[in-house]
Amino acid sequence: MKKRLISAVVALAIFIPLIIVGGIWLKIAACVLAVLGIKEFLDLPHKNKRPIYIDVIIYALTILLVFMNEKREIYYFLTMLVPLLAVIYCNDNKKYNADEAFKLIGMTMLVGTIFYGFTVIREKSLMLFIYLFLITMLTDTYAHLAGTLVGKHKFAPKISPNKTWEGAIVGGIFGTLCASTFYYIAIDSNVNVLGLLIITLFLSCLGQLGDLFFSAVKRNHDIKDFSNIMPGHGGVLDRLDSIIFVIIGYILLSGII
Repeated sequence: MKKRLISAVVALAIFIPLIIVGGIWLKIAACVLAVLGIKEFLDLPHKNKRPIYIDVIIYALTILLVFMNEKREIYYFLTMLVPLLAVIYCNDNKKYNADEAFKLIGMTMLVGTIFYGFTVIREKSLMLFIYLFLITMLTDTYAHLAGTLVGKHKFAPKISPNKTWEGAIVGGIFGTLCASTFYYIAIDSNVNVLGLLIITLFLSCLGQLGDLFFSAVKRNHDIKDFSNIMPGHGGVLDRLDSIIFVIIGYILLSGII
């Protein structure tokens, strides 16, 4: 517990100032997190041992996606084309094949685009950035409390045995109400309240699905955490699993990318 608390305090001490300052420093921090996140994907157990240059390509493409500018189509095109061309260059189906190339394209697109989205949303509004994080933090907190106190009916026992329907429902309700209240007070008091509640509830549900998705990935590879970069908390993908899906939902709803 002490190790977990210290890790959380250190992480907050580093990232809260960067989020407040924003700009290039947040961009660099997002790039570092993206590289660490893609490394966690690359380090998952695989049947085949990839040539090292494949990993170098994926790291480079992830960095490009985080730093991409208005000509985003070029970066997406490179991310799709280069890993596929590497299949031909490698010419060894037992080491690197088209199936793995498509998996790496998906991983790179997801991680690179999400961390790029972090920086775009922060540039748009610090309060909006906080609102999206509040959705996941409050949903997770209330879901854990409710699941511990009154949870009886398992939500997805084969993926995450500790999650319950009671926790998911209470987390969704309180996460939605609290985050929507923050939005109304700090961002826009003229917003359509019903629409705000519906959108926030949708994002809260997506966050919970994101948690389950990454839990399923870990269970599929028989691992507890993606890494141990934050002792007691796991890796980048362990800590940001919910917010990743919330950002995806926000991107789809707002069309910011």
